[in-house]
Amino acid sequence: MIVERVPAPGDTLAEDAASSIRARTGFVPAVAVVLGSGLGASLAIDEEVSLAYRDIAGFPEPTVPGHGGRLALGTVAGARIAAFHGRFHRYEGHSFPVCALPVRVARGLGAGTLVLTAAVGSLDPSLAPGDVVVARDHVNLMGGNPLEGWRFPDGTPAFVDLSEVYDRQMAELAGSKAETLGIRVHPGVYVSVRGPSYETPAEAEFLRRAGGTVVGMSVVPEAVPARALGMRVVGLFAVTNAVGTHTSHEDVVRASSAAAGAVAELLEAVLPEMEGG
Repeated sequence: MIVERVPAPGDTLAEDAASSIRARTGFVPAVAVVLGSGLGASLAIDEEVSLAYRDIAGFPEPTVPGHGGRLALGTVAGARIAAFHGRFHRYEGHSFPVCALPVRVARGLGAGTLVLTAAVGSLDPSLAPGDVVVARDHVNLMGGNPLEGWRFPDGTPAFVDLSEVYDRQMAELAGSKAETLGIRVHPGVYVSVRGPSYETPAEAEFLRRAGGTVVGMSVVPEAVPARALGMRVVGLFAVTNAVGTHTSHEDVVRASSAAAGAVAELLEAVLPEMEGG
């Protein structure tokens, strides 16, 4: 038997959570979807089972409005998915391994592809609320690396190649489907900051000059571990506001909820092809 050589953070959180889920269902997802602020309500899932995070071993409950706090296992347009309604953030006080817990559990349940959705602020003045940005790269400004403390089975640190975090082929598929559906879509670079405060105008200019297209407070703690675990990663981000201008989380949730229909429509178009990717 060939043992997959992947790193791990040295805890049993993912294994314990996966075991508690398998005790309820034998469903095996092919694709995992993490649904960000306000983006979960519009996705039509033919659910086999729905579990509140509080009923999954080791899962904290989200404290952020717009994050539902449940896992739905089922199908979308025939694709077998695990949909995580809500994520865990560093600004909530969670460690990187906990932020990555949905991804680690999804991989343990059998998913080979990960779709990360998020509400984002725009650094590009050509972007408007409701536009969808497909990730082509990211910049990590969270003040730490999501693989700190992770090790391979032989004890060596998790030196993981990140030259292509976001799968190019699947990004092109998402962009093509969006254009067919009439959804305004742009490729872009996601800048990940720790939060929870929003950016000052000077910080927004700094992030723009650093090559960022959009900015948010998540994604990287999930995308990097997913690549370490051998998953294909896709990022689909709903633009909610211009960075460096007055905003509030309530504004972000309202804007992301308005954009949720377009994100859901795009997911329903791409998930069947991602399942076989």
